[in-house]
Amino acid sequence: MRKAIGAVDIGGTRTRVGIFRDGRLVARTSFATKGLPEVVEALRRLLVRGKAEPVAIGVGAPAPLDMRRGVILNCPNLPHWNGVAVVEELSREFGCEVYLANDATTAAIGELEFGHRARDFVYITWSTGIGGGIVSGGRVVWGMEGQAGEVGHMVIHPQGPHCRCGKRGCLEAIASGTGIARAARELFARRLTAATVVGRARDGDPTARRIVARACEAMGQGIGILWEIFEPEMIVLGGGLTRSWDYLGPMVLSAAREFARTPPRVELTPLGDDVGLYGASALHRHIEYFA
Repeated sequence: MRKAIGAVDIGGTRTRVGIFRDGRLVARTSFATKGLPEVVEALRRLLVRGKAEPVAIGVGAPAPLDMRRGVILNCPNLPHWNGVAVVEELSREFGCEVYLANDATTAAIGELEFGHRARDFVYITWSTGIGGGIVSGGRVVWGMEGQAGEVGHMVIHPQGPHCRCGKRGCLEAIASGTGIARAARELFARRLTAATVVGRARDGDPTARRIVARACEAMGQGIGILWEIFEPEMIVLGGGLTRSWDYLGPMVLSAAREFARTPPRVELTPLGDDVGLYGASALHRHIEYFA
């Protein structure tokens, strides 16, 4: 049996599972996010197909979580994952070391090792939710409990919409896919996905355009704030909403320039949807810096 690294990226909408050998992604699958049994089954299938056994498994999951105990604590977008002891259960199933970290921080590790490879940058995932990871001097900034980089919960508009975290006006509440969909539900009186709202905005719908413009302004404000605080080489964006960057990007960058003294350098991840998988495969090399 060949040795391999298992990688899991639990997203708000989709979960991705991959197998890595010698730093290369050799097998992958993805499916609508459900629960841990589906993750276990996906890992088993990939390992059998690759005739491999895992020496380690890295898992990126939405925060908040307890990295020391390996447990997801209170994920607003995936409440059925709350209390799941990811590390303990996967260790028992596969008999190897398992590591758990914030999904956006894990994606930042992917950027550091396989993407733009900058040594000072902030990674932002712009998708169902909004998360972030910070790399300084080539090392991940973990924070005291491993939750550093929660950029989605910085308050952009104090009187803005309620966020699932309990505050008001968070970046995530305004600019995430969930936030866009909620604004559309209030204004259109029907359920629309964020992708549908962006499509309507492209087609000239004035209400959809207002929703999208507000989200882009908030994202640009967040980028401008991060640019001023960290003075990074770049801000890297990933996540489902960046697929519409040709339309959204100019609005985001225009707002970002208004909120920063110098124009922020913003790049999209070259790793696409697999950035979190790549980071999960390298998590074991960076977790040691978490005190």
